Amino acid sequence: MQADFADKLKQALSSERLAAYQQRMALDGDLNLFSHYAWNMALSESLYPSLQVLEVAFRNTLHHAAHTTFGQEDWFNRNQIIHPRDRAIVDKAKSNLQRQNKPLDPGRVIAELSFGFWTTLLDSRYEQKLWPKLIKASFPHMPKQIRTRKNLSKRFNQVRHLRNRVFHHEPIWYWQNLAQQHQAILEAISWIEPALQDLVTTVDRFPETYQQGYQPIENQLRQFCQKEKEEKPIT
Repeated sequence: MQADFADKLKQALSSERLAAYQQRMALDGDLNLFSHYAWNMALSESLYPSLQVLEVAFRNTLHHAAHTTFGQEDWFNRNQIIHPRDRAIVDKAKSNLQRQNKPLDPGRVIAELSFGFWTTLLDSRYEQKLWPKLIKASFPHMPKQIRTRKNLSKRFNQVRHLRNRVFHHEPIWYWQNLAQQHQAILEAISWIEPALQDLVTTVDRFPETYQQGYQPIENQLRQFCQKEKEEKPIT
């Protein structure tokens, strides 16, 4: 890779950011480094549709089940339901809406609550408060033999970890089980509504992006370097 081209990328991206890639494997020079960086961007982009659909469907299915079960659309305001340590998350969401001069409609509050909040509702402290009543209504297509709060908590916390790395622009290309994680997201979507999985499939580019690897990107970068070399004026 041309030194000038590599230096421009390093300056723009920062050595600290690139260090997270360099420490993962013995990369073969700058070309290989930036190929993996770009491949990581492509992988993260390709995971966005499935992560986005699961996050929206997850909060909506829990909200609908809780609303129906407890007979109260703003069920999240009931101290008998929400654990004290999670109360602050709800209050923060409502404060954010108030700062934007938006009404505290239940639907707005639901959308404002973080994915972390919803996965928290799968913790063991909600075993008796929520899940004997909500689990079948929330995940009607999840096989009965595995339909437990514990299994849901494990699955959705795994998804949360991957989601956070994707949304915070962290490396995921080196994960050995990334393809399995993608399938786990799709399966979780199907537990809520199989039609949503079909919808995601229409725009899901993860399988091909993952299978192709970084080599096509490396080839393109090599062409960019060659072009810059040819266009550079001779002094």
